[in-house]
Amino acid sequence: MMKMVNEPATAADAGASVMLSVIINNYNYEEFVSKAIESLLEQEPGGLEIIVVDDCSTDCSRDVILDYQRRNPGRITTVFQVSNSGQGAAFNAGFAASRGDLVMFLDADDFMLPGAAEVIRTRKEPGVTVYHYRMLFTDATHVLREEYYPPLHERLADGDASTTLRETGRYKGTITSGLVFDRAVLEQIMPMDPEAFRYGGDGYLCAVAPLYGPVRSSETAISAYRLHQRQHTSRREEKARLARWRISHDRERYKALTRHAERLGLSVAHGLGTRDDQHLFERVVSVLFEPDAHPVPGETLPGAVRALRKLTWQTQGGLRRFLNWAWWTVFLHAPQQLKYRLMGLKLDPMTRPEWLKKLARFLRRRLRLYMP
Repeated sequence: MMKMVNEPATAADAGASVMLSVIINNYNYEEFVSKAIESLLEQEPGGLEIIVVDDCSTDCSRDVILDYQRRNPGRITTVFQVSNSGQGAAFNAGFAASRGDLVMFLDADDFMLPGAAEVIRTRKEPGVTVYHYRMLFTDATHVLREEYYPPLHERLADGDASTTLRETGRYKGTITSGLVFDRAVLEQIMPMDPEAFRYGGDGYLCAVAPLYGPVRSSETAISAYRLHQRQHTSRREEKARLARWRISHDRERYKALTRHAERLGLSVAHGLGTRDDQHLFERVVSVLFEPDAHPVPGETLPGAVRALRKLTWQTQGGLRRFLNWAWWTVFLHAPQQLKYRLMGLKLDPMTRPEWLKKLARFLRRRLRLYMP
């Protein structure tokens, strides 16, 4: 029977008896997965379940994982997929093996910060479906930066996110290693379709879980979000390919969102893709870098930019509205080579010159005075 996850608190909600299951999903990350596992072993062991799912890696990941399991008897549960099936299937397998009242999916190239498990366990609230936490950036050397993801100036959704989700297809949250889910909601929405969400399993979870109850956000960082070379590309074709995947992924999210909303008797706005500024942005990227492969028939770059500019004008306020309008107007009329350069800077903040980063920080501070 379908139910909303906002029913009376159980004894586990008191905090001390709450169990947290952290599921590491790994594929060919032998150089990083050991740090992810160690970061969990260094947490207080009480109330923490560690599960590592390997999606049929072709490197030495399984040897690394098994070595940690042998050296830490009883502390690590391993799930070895029999074939490479993708992230959605790995999430499904990890959840099926878990027992925790709270469940976190940790990317194998990220790691948890000291004391994070205890923070998560003590902040469990009755009825809350999703918890959003900040992450600190790190790199291949594990050195933490004083930079947060999402950045601190971005206000994350707190409370009812269902309305925004059903009206725009998205709400302001975070990604895999900053998310914690209540088991009760996962039991309602798992397993996910492993083919539709072969990649981006967190996108599915965030698209449907808030329909079942409120979300909670925290300024506390619980994990390190690693930036490394395998995540980035400077080739236009790869940028376009990634944008096309995100467009397709959004469509699958919208389908899942609509399906679960219907099960709950909730309405969903028509044409979510035209109401979702991030989706429109991906369409701009796609048609800019590889127009012949763009998946939206008949859409041109000027048309995509104007649609995005119009939506941001309608949905944003204060000085931010004018700055975004100005940026996209400059972009629209810039020469083609400059368009490539501007979009490259927007897609990869790490490539921005220091003066531009300082200017952005200054404007963000000023924008906070004007944001509604």
